[in-house]
Amino acid sequence: SKIASRSDDYGGFQQPWGLAYGDLGSVQFAEVSVNTDTGFVKVDKIVAAHSCGRPLNIGQLESQINGGVIQGVSYALYENRVMDNGTGHMMNANVDQYKVPFSMEIPEIETIIVEEYSALSSTDAYGIGEPANIATAAAIANAVYNAIGVRIYEIPITPSSILKALNKVS
Repeated sequence: SKIASRSDDYGGFQQPWGLAYGDLGSVQFAEVSVNTDTGFVKVDKIVAAHSCGRPLNIGQLESQINGGVIQGVSYALYENRVMDNGTGHMMNANVDQYKVPFSMEIPEIETIIVEEYSALSSTDAYGIGEPANIATAAAIANAVYNAIGVRIYEIPITPSSILKALNKVS
């Protein structure tokens, strides 16, 4: 009989010098419309290309990417935690004062799934939750910069921050 073995982590997630890495890669692109009179930003489309190893359930994977993109749009344009510096408590911890996007504010989302079979685990499947969320706000901020020619360095990117960047209000 023959016996085969491999290391417990399948050679995956640690470099010898201690920096974590993974086999996943992703890129996202945003198309936005910016009204320079009102400062209103509308995200028209997000293209989200993600390497996810072996996709086991395409519908679920695309749904997870869509959810991450929607969270990223919310993070980029709407979510603004107001904290009490003395207590550390969130001051706007309710749906009325904590804004998230509504259905009409969700852009068209195009997902591109990049399959990669690296044989570093028994299935080659990887998670997609965080990678789908992380890149969206940066893609939107870059698209806003390309639209108005001025970088916005803080999120959420609000109409007032757009108008301030364009020197239309003080």
